[in-house]
Amino acid sequence: MYQKRYRLTMLVFIIISSLILSSCSRSTQTPVPTKVEPTNTAEQPPQPIATATSKPTEVPTAVPPTQEPTTPPTKKALSITFYQEPDNLNIIYTQMWFSWRAIDLFDVGLWNIDEKLNPVLEIATEFPSVENGGLSKDGRLLTVKLRKEATWSDGAPITAQDFIFTYQMYINEHNTVQTRYPYDTYIASLTAPDDYTLVISMTQPYVAWSTGLFRRILPKHILEPVFQKDGTLDNAEWNRNPSVGNGPFILKEWKSASHMIFEANPKYWRGRAKLDQIYIRIVPDTEAQMAAIQTGDTDIGASMVASDKPTIEKLVNYEMVAVPSAWIECLFFNLDPKTGNPAIQDVRVRQAFIQAIDRQRIIDELFYGLYKIPNTFWYDTPYEDPAIKPWSFDPEKSKSLLDEAGWVDSNGDGIREKDGVDLKLRYSTTSGNELREATQVVIQQMMADVGIGIEIVNYSEDVFFAGFGDAGPIALGEYDIVEWSDGAYDYPDPNYIYMLCSEIPTQDYPIGSNWTGTCIPELDELWQKQAITTDRAERIKMFYNIEKIMHEQVLWVGMRTDSDLWVVSKNLKNLRLSGVDCFWNAFNWEFSQ
Repeated sequence: MYQKRYRLTMLVFIIISSLILSSCSRSTQTPVPTKVEPTNTAEQPPQPIATATSKPTEVPTAVPPTQEPTTPPTKKALSITFYQEPDNLNIIYTQMWFSWRAIDLFDVGLWNIDEKLNPVLEIATEFPSVENGGLSKDGRLLTVKLRKEATWSDGAPITAQDFIFTYQMYINEHNTVQTRYPYDTYIASLTAPDDYTLVISMTQPYVAWSTGLFRRILPKHILEPVFQKDGTLDNAEWNRNPSVGNGPFILKEWKSASHMIFEANPKYWRGRAKLDQIYIRIVPDTEAQMAAIQTGDTDIGASMVASDKPTIEKLVNYEMVAVPSAWIECLFFNLDPKTGNPAIQDVRVRQAFIQAIDRQRIIDELFYGLYKIPNTFWYDTPYEDPAIKPWSFDPEKSKSLLDEAGWVDSNGDGIREKDGVDLKLRYSTTSGNELREATQVVIQQMMADVGIGIEIVNYSEDVFFAGFGDAGPIALGEYDIVEWSDGAYDYPDPNYIYMLCSEIPTQDYPIGSNWTGTCIPELDELWQKQAITTDRAERIKMFYNIEKIMHEQVLWVGMRTDSDLWVVSKNLKNLRLSGVDCFWNAFNWEFSQ
């Protein structure tokens, strides 16, 4: 059957033009899936991770902790644009990137991770190590000294009991949290010999403790009465109105679909931030964000893409900043035989799928060639096996594999079938992201060229990332192929939990985070062993084996690297954006005079 081809640039022009027209009449009703039927139309590498011997970064305090300003400073406000609205501001209920950026501003834990991937002390007074007695030689006991001068914004002291309460809220079965990992897996007990000493006893060495434990905490004195009254924090007002925090800023107002206002916290332990206010403007999509940048209505644009670069380069007051991170734009398959397409369970079909995609062409024509195809999930790190190379674009090999698997086009309609069933796959991602949606249509055409039908079914961000307990369609397995940006769970540590057999969600375990249904015993054993292996060389060997299985079994498709891209005003000073805790030094931001 003859397939008409178009250049990707022309196709993208058509797609984005239609998206712009549709965005002008955005509905305010509850989001519903959008469906498109198949058509025939066509940096720097991450630095070494923080370890027990890492020296925490020293940063200047905005004002000495004991010094209060005698007069209020001149009003200074900064504007940030978000094109996705946070779903929750309670750390136990969200894994959303935009939510955590807002949380960066008002909630701190033991330490943050800076732009060089070093720990920056917050509530902890020193970073635990074997040398200072904070980490036991067997790696199972952490002793953390807490900062006595640190308080909550209402003046209440921050003590070890806040950390213990946070742990209890993570693991309590009456809280429908996003995930209980790693607290339910590695913590044996928490004790507080005194108010300012926290002792963490682990069931076995948890290598990623520096990035996985107590990066943020909850105020016990505010939330414990709520939990005692309701038996859960699921409906706590604080989740969307955290009027008490411990970071450099405090939320003062959140108007849905409009804005969030954070004001300087005078009781932050470093002293009052240099800015008085941070205004987060919530816009409907990336188009609206770009409009705000072009009109000078924002100082920081978040989560930009490489295709924005030509537009930004024409603006004299802004620059694009690339921040190395763990993120990769990925395609995952539904490998749960109960909910996934039977064809996808066949590795030959997955191998055919990946070889039918011209990833380099997509990068070149949609993203100006500014990204690359990652070799492995841990690209440009010591854990990447250099012997593994990406699957090549080979549509003829793809067709051969599909023939071998028994999928043939016997009726000449352009779609292969087997046992009377068409090879038609549901492909989902977040709606409103123009380039993801453009990528979908390009892949739809590429799949049509080898006889695979694609049905596009997209969801708004809040629906897409809803958990199993909230009937999220992705968590429930209502897809065959899904696209999102993913990375190591405990980055900069390489630990990853989303393919553990034990993390597959069920009615009895709705908080499971393995939404792909991947469960390979050999791989599962490696996932579990690497997380407790303190010998770095041995751990690297384990990741080589992990990568080999992921590659050969095609458990994922790395579409492109996805470093964090920001657009920032040239008038900002001291802006040190991290690929982990992006706004870690917001207390020190200021404008040039």
